[in-house]
Amino acid sequence: MGVLAVILMSGVIQDGWAHSHGLVDQSFLTPWHAILYGTMGLNGIVLGTIAVRNVMRGYPARSALPFGYWTSLAGVILFTSGGAFDLWWHTRYGIETDINALISPSHLWLALGGALVFAGPIRSIAARYGPRSGGWKIAGPAILSALATLTLLGFFTQYAQPIGDNEESQVIGHHEAQTGGALYVVRSNGSHETRLLTIAGSDIWGAAVSRDGKYVAYRVGFAGDLRSDIYVANIDGSHPRRITHSGRHDTQPAWSPDGKRIAFISIPAGTSGNFLLQTMQADKDDLRTIVASATEMQFPTWSPDGKSIAYQTRNGLHQQIAVIPATGGASKWLDHTAGGTQPSWSSKNQIAFVTPDEYIVTFNPAQVYGRGLGDILVRGGQMPTWSLDGKRIAYIKEAGGDAQIFVRDLKTGRDTNVSQLAGLNASRPSWALRGDLIFTATGRPIPATTFLGLAYSEDSNLIESIVVAGIVLLLIRRWRMPFGAMTLLLGFFAIAMAFQSDLFYEIIAAVITGLLADIAIALLGERARSGFGFYALGFLIPALLFTSYLIVAKLTLPGGLGWPPNLIAGSPLIAGFAGLLIAFCFAPPLYSSGEAPEPVN
Repeated sequence: MGVLAVILMSGVIQDGWAHSHGLVDQSFLTPWHAILYGTMGLNGIVLGTIAVRNVMRGYPARSALPFGYWTSLAGVILFTSGGAFDLWWHTRYGIETDINALISPSHLWLALGGALVFAGPIRSIAARYGPRSGGWKIAGPAILSALATLTLLGFFTQYAQPIGDNEESQVIGHHEAQTGGALYVVRSNGSHETRLLTIAGSDIWGAAVSRDGKYVAYRVGFAGDLRSDIYVANIDGSHPRRITHSGRHDTQPAWSPDGKRIAFISIPAGTSGNFLLQTMQADKDDLRTIVASATEMQFPTWSPDGKSIAYQTRNGLHQQIAVIPATGGASKWLDHTAGGTQPSWSSKNQIAFVTPDEYIVTFNPAQVYGRGLGDILVRGGQMPTWSLDGKRIAYIKEAGGDAQIFVRDLKTGRDTNVSQLAGLNASRPSWALRGDLIFTATGRPIPATTFLGLAYSEDSNLIESIVVAGIVLLLIRRWRMPFGAMTLLLGFFAIAMAFQSDLFYEIIAAVITGLLADIAIALLGERARSGFGFYALGFLIPALLFTSYLIVAKLTLPGGLGWPPNLIAGSPLIAGFAGLLIAFCFAPPLYSSGEAPEPVN
C-alpha cells in the first residue's frame, strides 16, 4: 500500500502539472483526470479485494482489513464522493488554475481523501512494530506513505513553497525595484497620448510644466541609488538636463508663476530628519533654502502671484497645509486643513487638497478664516492639479490595478480617464498651455522587491520548514531510519514540486539536504531519536534545505541572488527555528525536578 500511495500521489502531480501548464480546457473529462481517478481506483480495488477475500475466509467485517487500512478505505470512499462533487463544481464554475485550483473546495475534499489513504500504511506499521524497529523491510511502507503525505501537503501549499513556486525564485532573483520611467503628454479628453522621453531603469516622478509652456521639470532616480535629482527638459522631452547635484533625494518640483524659479523638496538620501524646501532658477546655480525642518514636508505649490508657497507638513500628530513667503520667513497654518495633504494652488486663488478620507476639497485661502471648507471636488482621488483656467482638475485614481490620471470637469462633474496605461502607474500631472497634460509614469514596483514580496518569501520559508520538519521528524522519532530514507523523501518531494514550476534545479538542493540528513542520522544512531540529537536534526534539516536552495539559486539564476545580505543570512536560521519548534512538539523539553527524559523504546 505504500507503493500505491506513491502511485496515487503521482496521479495528483501529473494532474497539477497539466493545470499549471495550461493543458486543461473547460471540460472535466480530461486524460489527466482519468489518470488521477484511475490511481485512486487502483487503491480501491486492492483494498476492496483484500476485504472481500478476508470476509469470504470467515473474518468478521471489522477485521477484513489489517489495522489502519480501514482509514485508507474511508479515504477511497471520501475521494470517490469528492469526485462527484468535483464534477459538479467544475461544471458550475469551470476549471480552475493557479491558486484557485489549490484552494478549490472540491480539490480540498479530494486532498482529504488522499491523506486518509496515505495514513493507512503509517498507522498499520506503527501498530505492528515498536519504536526500535526499522529498516526498509519494516519501515519502508511507512516511509513511502509519509513521502506521499509530505508531497500532498507541499502540493496544496505550493503557492507558499520555496521549492515549487516560481514566484519565490523571482523574489530571490530580482535586483531591480521597478521598470523604467517615461514622460508622457495627453490631451484632456484622453486622445493623442504620446511618450516623450524614456529613461531606462529610472524612478521618474512629478512632472511640472512652466507657465509659459516651454519647459517641464521632473524628478529622476535610479534603481539601487537612494539619491535623486531634478531635471528640466523642453516641453517635447528633448534636451533634458540635470539641475540639482546635492547628493540628496531632491523631488516634487513646482514652477513659479513667472517661470523663473523652481521650488522642490530635498530629503537626505536613505534617512530623514533634515527636510528642506528650496527654490532655484532653472538656468542658474541660485539655490535658496526657504524652510529647513526636521519635520516632513511635501508637495510645494505656488500662489498665483508668486509671493507665497503652500506645502504639506506635520502639525503635531497630523498633517496640515502651511504657507510661507516665497522669499522665506515664518510659516503659518491654514485653518480647516488639519489632516490635509497634497495641496495645489489655482490661478483663481483656490487651494485643492486631499482630506484624510481621500476627498479632494477646495477653499480660498484669503477667505477661509472662520468660514470652513468649500466644495468637495472628487471622492477617492489623489494629487490634484488645477487647469490653467481653473475650470478642470486632474487627479490620480486607481483603475484596473494601476494609478491613472483622471480629469474632472468642474462644471459638468464628468470624469475622464485620460492616461489608460495598462501596467504603468502615472504620477502627479501638470497642465500645459493648450489644455494638454504632461505626466510621468513608471512600471509597477515588482512585487518581489516590495515589503510584501519579501515577507511572502519568509512566509514560504516558514511553511515549507514546518511541513518538512513535521513529516521527517515523525519518521525519525518513531522508527530507525534506513540510510537513504531522507534522500528519497526530500528528493521525491522536490521533483513533484519542480514539475509544477519547471524549476528543476531546486531538486539538487533537496537531494543534498536529504543525503546530509541520512549521514547525520547514521552517525548519531539512537541519539538521532531523542534529546539533543533529535533537536539538532529538527533545526538543521530545514536550515540546510533553505541554505542549499539559496546556494543553488545563486549559481543558477541569471545575476545570482537579488536579496540583501540580512535576508540571505537570516532566512536559514528562521527555517531552523521553525523546525526546532516542531521537534519540541514531538519531544517537549519540559521536565519536572528530578524527572528524566522519556527514552524512545
